[in-house]
Amino acid sequence: MMLGRKVLSIILTAHNCAAYLDQTLATLLSSLHGLNGGYEIILISDASIDRTVEILQQFSERHVCHTRLFQVNFGNIGKVRNFGVLQSAGDYITMVDGDDWLLAGALYDVLRFLEASEPELLLTRLNEEHGKRNLNVSWKGLKPQLLSQPEAIKKFLIHKDMQAHFIGQFVKRELLLAHPFLPFHCYEDAYLFPAILRNAKRIVFSRSSPYLYFKRRNSLSSQMDSEKIALLIAATEEMERVFGDRYADLIACHWINIFHRYAGNMHDMPHRQKIMKKIQGISSISFFLNFAIRLSFKRKYIKIKCAMP
Repeated sequence: MMLGRKVLSIILTAHNCAAYLDQTLATLLSSLHGLNGGYEIILISDASIDRTVEILQQFSERHVCHTRLFQVNFGNIGKVRNFGVLQSAGDYITMVDGDDWLLAGALYDVLRFLEASEPELLLTRLNEEHGKRNLNVSWKGLKPQLLSQPEAIKKFLIHKDMQAHFIGQFVKRELLLAHPFLPFHCYEDAYLFPAILRNAKRIVFSRSSPYLYFKRRNSLSSQMDSEKIALLIAATEEMERVFGDRYADLIACHWINIFHRYAGNMHDMPHRQKIMKKIQGISSISFFLNFAIRLSFKRKYIKIKCAMP
C-alpha cells in the first residue's frame, strides 16, 4: 500500500529501555507490514544511559526512509511528548512506549481507517498485561464505533473501556498542537486527556486495540510518592474543571479510587485532607442512584465515609 502524504506519525519514546527495545521495534514493524508509505516513525531517547540510543540508531539506519531519531535530556515525559509532536508531520499522532508491543498487522488497518474516515480521535481499549507476556493476544481487526462527545466522556470517566493514556490512541495533530502536555514527569496524559475529549467532535472508539501495554513494577505510576500523588490530584482537579458538574458523580469515583489505593502513601496531610474533603462533598443520594456507577465504588465510598472522623 502506497500513500503520498503522511497520515500517521508514530512517536516512540524511550528512557533506558534497552532490555525491551528490540522486541518493541520488531512488533512495530510487524504492525505496519504491507505499508510502503503514509507514516513516519519518530524515535526519541530521553536521558538514556544504557544501550537505548545505540539500538534506536541501528533501527533508524535500517529504516531511514521512514524514521527520524532524536536524543534529548529533558528527564520529563511531558516535555518529551511535546517535543515529539512538534517534530511530527502526520495528520494523526500515536504514542508508543519503548517497552510495549504492537500487534501484527494492526497499524496497517488503523492507518487505512484514519485515511478513509478522518475522525478527530480514534480511541481504543488497551490490551493490558501485568508482567506476563501473553503471546495469545492477536489482532482481530478494528471494530469502530462512532461516539457522541458525551458518550465518549462518560466511557472515559467510567474508566473500564477507556483510560487516560495516549499510547494506543490516535489523535489529530492539530488537537495536540493546540493543547500541549504540561511538563509533568508523571500523569501528563491523565491531565491532558479530558481537554482533548472536550475539544473533539468526531470520536471513534474500538474495543479491539493495536497496543499491548505491559504494566511493570518499575513504571512511573507504579511507585507512588508524595509528588506523584500531587500530580494525580492536579489531574483529577483538571478533570473537574474541564467536564463540570454534569459528570460530578463519575468524577467522584476517581477521588474515591485515589484515596482507596494511595491513602497509605499520603504522609503529606494536605493531600489526604484535600481528597477527604472531595469525598465528603459527594452528593450521596445522587451518587447511589446513578446506575452508571459500579457497585464496587459505592461500597468503597461507604467504607471510606464510615472510617472518617
